[in-house]
Formats: sequence, C-alpha cells, structure tokens
Amino acid sequence: MKLKTIASIFNRNKQLTIYTTESGEQWLSNGMAMYSLRGMPYMESETILRIFDVPPDKRSKWFCNESKMTSTVEYEDNTENETGMEPLNVKIEWLDDKYWFFQDGKKIYGFKEEYIKPLLDEPDYLTYHKRELDCGVFVLACKIGFEIKAIIFPCALHKEKKHTEEIEQIARLYKSMQLEQTANADYEFYGTNEQPGGVDPETGEILDGQESFGEELL
Repeated sequence: MKLKTIASIFNRNKQLTIYTTESGEQWLSNGMAMYSLRGMPYMESETILRIFDVPPDKRSKWFCNESKMTSTVEYEDNTENETGMEPLNVKIEWLDDKYWFFQDGKKIYGFKEEYIKPLLDEPDYLTYHKRELDCGVFVLACKIGFEIKAIIFPCALHKEKKHTEEIEQIARLYKSMQLEQTANADYEFYGTNEQPGGVDPETGEILDGQESFGEELL
C-alpha cells in the first residue's frame, strides 16, 4: 500500500493523527481507520502532508496531531481476541458513501469501502479479522500475509426509519425475483428444457416455443 492511495480518505475531513507505539512503529489515522506505516521512514505531520500533495498555503486548514499509541487499540499482528471474517458479495451505496458488509458466522457488519480499497492491490494475500478491544468495541483488522496493515472501525448506517424500510423492501423484492427465477427454471425443466421462443438457426424464423413445449408434455 502506498501512502498516496489513502490521501483522498484524509483529504475529506482534513484530519490526521500519527500514533507511535512503544517500539517505534507508527500508524496513521483519521479517527475511523488506521494504517500501518511499518517499513517506512519516521514520519511527521509535515512529511505526510507533502506526500499527500497538500500545498503549503492549504496546510493550515488541516488538523494534525502526533501522539503515543492509545492502549485501547490492539495493533499487534496476532491477538487472542480475534476471529476470521468473510466479505459478502453485497455492497450498498448510501447517500455519499459505499458500505461493504462482512460476517463472522453470527452477525453482519458494515464498513466504508473506501477504507478497505487501498489494501486491495494484494487481494490474494488479504484477510479480514474481527478484533474485540478491551473497551468492548470491535474493529476490522486487515492483514496481508501475517502482517496487520489496517484497523477499521465499523460504521453505523443512517438511522432514519424510512431508510431501514427501503432496505427491507429491496430484500423482499430480491427474494421474490429469486422465486420467480426458480419457477421459470421449473417451467423450462418440465417443458423443452430450453428457453421458450427464439430464432430458428437454419430458417431464421421466429419461434414462440409453445408447440415444442406441448409436445414435451404429451
């Protein structure tokens, strides 16, 4: 992961914090996502802003902080309070954000897709883990190989009732479409086992499929 790939994430709210652990390892955070700077030279806020191509006359608009790593964040490569998570093939665009959903076998959790995208340059080695912190909060720990690369906090979707109802409506419609497709599949199986209608490949005649369907049933 290159630092410039996460520049847009930090440019949105113009806020960054550099955390340094007791061992000297550094992490870059915007408050909702943290990215490991392992293997990079020692960074200061001004260095990060230069890498992000922030002009000198615009840097005063940024809130930058440098601090010791908080004790509540477990940034080690492996912890006891960790279980694997699997990404679902479901993403929702909600207002101005896109959410990607993950499951741990019991529950489903949503995370902003933009926080995960910078890690997708090595998808074959990327794994996801639910990590519970001592304070009771859980995070998505993203690893490439055996090394942790990012810690991402879950996002709450908009809490207005109408939005919840819209998602439920989409789920109902999607389920009805699946049932309809299943019914069509049964129709094809008990009929010609082919899609009704079409074009005769030899004559070019338009076929409606009704005759062959009746013959199969008889």
